[in-house]
Amino acid sequence: MRKLTPSSVYIHVPFCVRKCAYCDFLSFPSCLDRIGEYVDAVCKEIKLAPKWFEEEKEPLQTIYFGGGTPSLLSPEQVKKILDTLRDVFGISDTCEITLEANPGTIDEKKLAGFREAGINRLSIGIQSLDDSVLQTLGRIHDSGAAKKAILDSKSAGFTNISCDMMLGIPGQTMDSVKDTLDFFLSNDIPHISLYSLILEEGTPMYARYNGDIEKYVTQEEDRAMYHLVTSTLKENGFVHYEISNMAKEGFESRHNSMYWRAEPYYAFGVGAHYYIGAERGRHAETLDEYLQVMNASEVEKKDVLFPEEELTEEDLRKEYMMLGFRTRSGVGEQEFYRRFGVTVASAFGDEIEKEIRAGLVEFDDGTYRLTERGVDLANQVFMDYV
Repeated sequence: MRKLTPSSVYIHVPFCVRKCAYCDFLSFPSCLDRIGEYVDAVCKEIKLAPKWFEEEKEPLQTIYFGGGTPSLLSPEQVKKILDTLRDVFGISDTCEITLEANPGTIDEKKLAGFREAGINRLSIGIQSLDDSVLQTLGRIHDSGAAKKAILDSKSAGFTNISCDMMLGIPGQTMDSVKDTLDFFLSNDIPHISLYSLILEEGTPMYARYNGDIEKYVTQEEDRAMYHLVTSTLKENGFVHYEISNMAKEGFESRHNSMYWRAEPYYAFGVGAHYYIGAERGRHAETLDEYLQVMNASEVEKKDVLFPEEELTEEDLRKEYMMLGFRTRSGVGEQEFYRRFGVTVASAFGDEIEKEIRAGLVEFDDGTYRLTERGVDLANQVFMDYV
């Protein structure tokens, strides 16, 4: 199997003003006074990475600040992390550097500071421009703040902007979905991520709707919203390059595309999951535990990183198939052979034949892809590779 050298980094920023009603991501409200200490700890961990991982170093091609709410960091703190990454790994001149931003935590001045610090792509958590929907989700911003965040981002000089859009929310209408989409299009947003609401156990929304979203929004209603968004965006020159992501040509997320190609990556910060070699693992999942370990005079890898699985050759092949089917690029026969030394047909002939017969997968020009029907029933295909 061909060994891949990691050239991407994920930085987890676990702070937020208030957890949204649907959120089960690792984040901590009301700990904002610890951000400075946390940034120092992340920088220290970055410096230790070459000692902990016996990997060749090459300049980073993508960096992603996710959360939580990374836009709670100051531009100076973002710059400190980027300077540390540059010193340790090097950063390519063409590196895509993304920061997730909550509309309730940014203004034009702060955004200009992020841009000066080195951020060249924003991912803004809009979700909806309908105030009643935003209240249902428990967002800290309203539609006015969301629109201002988009306009401020453009005024600060950002052109590579992604907006998140959530569908299948109780009380959401087709008109409100269309209004949100129209605002994105009229302001030349080149990348849209679209997600259907999932009720995660332990969240306020799970309790509110008794864990059964289909009692309030049917699967047919959710799919109708999804098809409205995807068809409208296609009419406006967007490419549906991944099940949940559409972009104008040249504005696809390079960092997320790295995940979908099943490539390795470094990750830093509390709760962050890494994938190096064939090892996948996580960090400590409480802020106190992470900071306590990182503040010690001697920091051992085993106290910070916790391996969860060593992927076998079969695991890697299955994952490559499942992730590849999420994308418009699909699974190329030649690339699969280059990666694994066997053909798709020899590794998964029975599964592929069944999926083609069911009209879920097609084979064209050396590539396996989901059909339009397959996109709607993608989980049926994914289950073949679990």
